[in-house]
Amino acid sequence: MLRIASLTTAAFLAAGAAYAAPIEARIPYGDLDLSSRAGATTFDARIQRVARNLCTGRLPVERLSCMDKVRDEAMSLLPDRARTEYARGRVAFEA
Repeated sequence: MLRIASLTTAAFLAAGAAYAAPIEARIPYGDLDLSSRAGATTFDARIQRVARNLCTGRLPVERLSCMDKVRDEAMSLLPDRARTEYARGRVAFEA
């Protein structure tokens, strides 16, 4: 399970307040074969679902920026081996 624990920037954007607390979200991936097209696609959908729930800014540009930050953080917290498998799955998806 991937734990996104330091989404301070995303929290500020989502809450639109100067005193937003960090938000923690969990994105499970242990049940997925990230090296497969289906696994990588499912993982992407899970990240997107969490991002939509966290990023509730009023302006579309705020929401999109927040969602990008959530995705970037999720990918940075993914262990190296899982990230490599995910990259293989994405290549299989694009081929």
